[in-house]
Amino acid sequence: MSIIFKLPKDIPTTVSIIKVNCEGKFYIAKVSNIDWFEKELQKTYGKYIRIGIPESNLYYPLIKHLYKQDRPKVSIEVLYTSDNGYKLLKFELEQLQEHFGKKDCLNLNNIPYIPKTVVAKTGSNWLTQNQALNFRKLLTKYDY
Repeated sequence: MSIIFKLPKDIPTTVSIIKVNCEGKFYIAKVSNIDWFEKELQKTYGKYIRIGIPESNLYYPLIKHLYKQDRPKVSIEVLYTSDNGYKLLKFELEQLQEHFGKKDCLNLNNIPYIPKTVVAKTGSNWLTQNQALNFRKLLTKYDY
């Protein structure tokens, strides 16, 4: 069994914050490529069905919810797109602060995931070291 996807009409070519909707619940994620995300979710769902996935997997709560559905249907909504990594992380943080802990939100963390590649001197393809440092500084102003 596979997931049925409804993708946005216009798929962004830059990093986006998306809302993955499924049967009254949603998951907020950051993706650099929606087509890759669709394939990754299908692959992870297949692993979950066959052998399981660790709870540490970023998509675990979403996959677990999808598994409970008879014919899982997912719609992806683009909430925000930017080529500025700091602005992306800040927007994602605001979304998580607003929705985290509510019964319809599947996210397990109220802080956006920052790729480990930003620790390297080069940063990543969408987030510079300075943007990552500025975001970490911003996090000190939030109450959790």
